[in-house]
Amino acid sequence: MGRAIPIERVTLIDSLVAALEREIVSGDRPVGARLPSEEDLGKEYGVSRTVVRESLSRLRERGLLETINGRGTFVRHPAPEDLSASLLLQLQIQQTREEFTVDHLYEARIAIESMTARQAATRADAQDIARLEQTLVEMEKFRGDKSAYTQADVGFHIALAKASANPFLLTILQPLAKIIIDGVYLTSDDSLAVDNGIKGHGEILACLKNRDPEAAAEAMRLHLIDSRHVFPDGAIAR
Repeated sequence: MGRAIPIERVTLIDSLVAALEREIVSGDRPVGARLPSEEDLGKEYGVSRTVVRESLSRLRERGLLETINGRGTFVRHPAPEDLSASLLLQLQIQQTREEFTVDHLYEARIAIESMTARQAATRADAQDIARLEQTLVEMEKFRGDKSAYTQADVGFHIALAKASANPFLLTILQPLAKIIIDGVYLTSDDSLAVDNGIKGHGEILACLKNRDPEAAAEAMRLHLIDSRHVFPDGAIAR
C-alpha cells in the first residue's frame, strides 16, 4: 500500500488549486501571465513550497499552466486534449471509489454517440466522409490483425465525433475511447463480432451520405446495442 497523505496536506493543496484556478478562470491571472516563484506563492498564500509545487503540478495536468525551463510557469489556455486527459484521470480516480460497469459505459456512449451521428449527418464535409470511408476500408483490410483493426474501429468513432463539428462531443468521447479500445481489442478475434462491427459502421456511414440525421442516430444506437452484447465486462477494470 502506498504512503498515506495527511488530511491537512491534501486540504491545503486542494484549497490552493481551487484558489489559483478561480483566478485563472476569472482572468485575474490572464493567459500568458507569468506566475510568481514557488517561494513567493508560498508566502502569498501562507503555505509551504511543497504544497505550492504539488498544486502547480495539478494545474499543469489540467492544462491551465505551462512551465518553461529557465523562464518560469505561465498561464495557458487548455486544449481539448487537456480536458479529455483530465476527464480520463477523474474517471480513473473515481473507479477506485465505486464500481463502474460496462452498462454505465454504454449508456454514456449511446447518449453521446447517437448525437454525434445525428450532427455529423448534417455537418460532415467531403473530407470527413472520405476519412470515415477509409477507416471502414481498414476495418475490412485488417480483420485478423487485432491492433490495426482496433485502431480502425475506434478511429471511426473519433472521426465521426470530429465530423459532428462540436468540440464538446469530441472532448467527452476521447477519454471513453481509452476504455473502448481495450474492449474492442479483446473481441477483435471474434469473426462474428468483426462482421457485425463492419456492418454497423457501414450502415451509419450510409445514413451520413444520405444526410439523414435521425436514421444516423438510430443506426448508431443499434450498432452500440449490438456491440454491448460482445463487449467484455473486464475491459472496465483494465
